[in-house]
Amino acid sequence: MQTPASLEEASSALAGLAAQRLTVGITGADAPRGAAAVAVDEIVSTRLLDRIVDYAPSDQIVTVEAGMTVARLQAALRERNQRLALDPPQPDRTTIGGAVAAASYGPLRTRYGTAKDLIVGMTIVRADGTMARGGGKVVKNVAGFDIPKLMVGTYGTLALIGTVTFRLHPLAQQTSEAVFQGCDAEAIRRIVVAMTDARLEPSATFAVYDGAAYALCVRFEGFRAGVAAQRDTLAEIAGLAPSDSSLDALHDAARTFGELQVKITAPASRLGEMHERAIAPVFGALDDARCTVYPSVGVAFAGGRCTEMASVLTALQETRSWAEAAGGTLVTTQAPAALRAAFDPWGTPPPSFALMRELKQRFDPERRLNPGGFVGGL
Repeated sequence: MQTPASLEEASSALAGLAAQRLTVGITGADAPRGAAAVAVDEIVSTRLLDRIVDYAPSDQIVTVEAGMTVARLQAALRERNQRLALDPPQPDRTTIGGAVAAASYGPLRTRYGTAKDLIVGMTIVRADGTMARGGGKVVKNVAGFDIPKLMVGTYGTLALIGTVTFRLHPLAQQTSEAVFQGCDAEAIRRIVVAMTDARLEPSATFAVYDGAAYALCVRFEGFRAGVAAQRDTLAEIAGLAPSDSSLDALHDAARTFGELQVKITAPASRLGEMHERAIAPVFGALDDARCTVYPSVGVAFAGGRCTEMASVLTALQETRSWAEAAGGTLVTTQAPAALRAAFDPWGTPPPSFALMRELKQRFDPERRLNPGGFVGGL
């Protein structure tokens, strides 16, 4: 494993590996993990690239090296009453580059979107060691913005992410959560639609499923008066009495639990069907299963233990068939080796696959960066 301590060292390392025509895996830790982990000749880790390069609090902009963990960056930003509105699970282990490369996010996606909505600029190192930059250091500067957006969710198959420039947000003056227990999927969908119709602006909306019912959590952030008014309006339109209990621990546990972890997407309007045809079958096939759902965007994460491998495989196959027919996906973000050998982690390549293949050819023509570690064997 090579652990460059600067972008120049990363460039030199990749150039040397290119000269030897070796395949390379890129990670922010000691070893690649998850669906994109494949056998390669050498690993390049960004864990020593862990510095804040530039921080302009007055402009709400920060440039950070890819190896810094999300938790360390957030701690530094809190000192100036700011934050990065990106909240992937396990922030103390997840690096900035890893969160961007895996397009990882948490409940704040409800209001702030994904990494694509927060990135202003980026520096990358291509497979041959060439450094390239896209975007800028201010929100208004969008020159070359395509490269930063392009790198989100590419799992290290196009380039090594060196630095990322983000737009920031101030910390909220007040935060309040409303938790609704004992919901089914249709009730959750009704509440989400009602919030939209009432023009409420939650910062986070998620639900945790325990095998019998959902608990829905809606979080409001902002000034005290506005937060209180929105929470009262939500209770009125929901027709349910909310509790003040927190679901954060249950949410985090569901997002990161199990030897098998699955991400399911479908149109948010089909949440009830998504529960019946996707969430419940996968949940039922796993032991000690846990699940969290982002109902406003139609995404569910489920995880658990695989005791009956045949039952799990059947559930995954049937669920993927429904999800893809509905216009969604099923991806196994983590799986035992035996299951991964029998079940493609990514599923059917999307209609844009020809373009994705062309991009791979342009950025990595020798197919040396994490080869086969992405959808369609890219």
